Amino acid sequence: MKTLLKYNSILFALILLLSSCEDFLTEEPTTEITELDFFQDEANARLAVNAMYDPLGWGESTILGSGGHSYEFIIGDIVSDDSEKGSTDSDQMGISNLKNFTANGGTTNVNMLWSKHFIAIGRANLVIKNLEDSPIEQSIKDELEGEARFVRAYSYFTLVKIFGGVPLFESPVTPDQINAKEFSRAPSHEVYALIDEDFQFAVDHLPVKGVREVGRANQGAAAAYLARSFMYQIGTDNTNEHTWNEVLTITDDFISGNYGAYSLTPNYAEIFEFEGENNIESIFEIQAVDNGIDAFTQGAYIGSEWTVFQNPQFMGGWGFNTPTSDLASVFESNDPRRPSTTIAIGEFAHGVEMLTSERNTTGYYSRKAILAPDSWVTEKGSGYNIRKFRYADILLMNAEAAYHSGDVAKAVANLQEIRNRASQSTYPKGFNPSDPEGYESTGFAPLDNSVIPASGQALLDFIHLERRRELGMEQLRFWDLVRTGRFVNTMNANYGTGSEALSHSITSSNTESQDQQIINPIPVFPIPALEVANWGIEQNTNY
Repeated sequence: MKTLLKYNSILFALILLLSSCEDFLTEEPTTEITELDFFQDEANARLAVNAMYDPLGWGESTILGSGGHSYEFIIGDIVSDDSEKGSTDSDQMGISNLKNFTANGGTTNVNMLWSKHFIAIGRANLVIKNLEDSPIEQSIKDELEGEARFVRAYSYFTLVKIFGGVPLFESPVTPDQINAKEFSRAPSHEVYALIDEDFQFAVDHLPVKGVREVGRANQGAAAAYLARSFMYQIGTDNTNEHTWNEVLTITDDFISGNYGAYSLTPNYAEIFEFEGENNIESIFEIQAVDNGIDAFTQGAYIGSEWTVFQNPQFMGGWGFNTPTSDLASVFESNDPRRPSTTIAIGEFAHGVEMLTSERNTTGYYSRKAILAPDSWVTEKGSGYNIRKFRYADILLMNAEAAYHSGDVAKAVANLQEIRNRASQSTYPKGFNPSDPEGYESTGFAPLDNSVIPASGQALLDFIHLERRRELGMEQLRFWDLVRTGRFVNTMNANYGTGSEALSHSITSSNTESQDQQIINPIPVFPIPALEVANWGIEQNTNY
């Protein structure tokens, strides 16, 4: 069921939060139904909770203005060595500026990323505030607050990784506060403290997978993101002094089934097809429904523009986010994940041949984003869910935590499990042009697990390599490079932009970092100039 993005017009009028500072931080009732009225019964309260999830899937919407896109793969994939912008050189040049670290506060892409997540935070805070005095049964209130805390933490986690310290809001902001413009940016470790507290609350109050309808945050999703938050802090700003043992404990519990039933789906090639949505491996997905809205004039509030943005132009898309040959080259020759991740010109997807195009300079398309040409009704939307967290990542996080905790045998066993699943996988759907809906066997010999190093730095390097193979084009490469201290050197080696990235990074030598434990340089991006002015906050370094 894809129910979370369906909510009635009364609720939409009540809690719609616009993209300007004054509007998306505050809530004023716009109908005769007040906020509190809406939280008098469980059914309506759940509709308000449903609406919190909506901004998480926005890619381009008239709510956010025009001209920019707020896809997280712009940072996670494109601002790394895994992919290039794609499309034509002149199309969305602001994305290239982000990759080169020449962007400024007027760059629409970061404006969109900033706005949509603060909209989600505003909606979550509205829910949390109104649940306090709601007559709904306490256990239900706790569960709904768990969802609200999850969404708030999810959005703050995205914001702090992109911008560093940001203003913290734990309740709706009043018009008087807006007019005073006395906001300040909390240091990143304080933002992380709220993130961790919120995710932990969600772990403590949400049910496990399968108890409620598909798409809602559950205990497993909250635990997975809590572990990811710890892992990212360990390599960036670890002022909160997290340890690998914490990551190991959460992921051990996850693997033991304490957060619900999860496992690897047998065929890697199916994960990113429609039939792979919300499968046994799925921990969190942003649900999508194509409702036929014309996104050019009304904004695609329901549906996923993520697909059309990345699909090849000859399959109805715009041809952005094209994998690099460098990413394609890290796969072993008999690894079925390569064509399911970086499909090459001359190969086939859904029976359609991948063609040379002026919108593709790398020779590869992102197979995880390619849908059949008839997969969307509207020009910008589709009903394709956005995969955000998979059980495979839990196994790889557990392997890395086990390595750092001295249990190399566990690390190796997890790598073997990941690679054994890969060996069983087929070519992606429609790789054989005579069978556009079929999954053809590769005929490959299984991956050789004897190549996994037994210990030492070589094993850690292999874990990082296996993360790149397994999770390629899933919006994680940039964050992995940053938290492991490899981003500056990697970008310098591939693009000669290491010094630019470093000049826009939070480091231990920054004045504002003197009381923080900055482990590796943390590249950050420009805060929208309008928000710097409206909120009275400081811009990031050298922007």
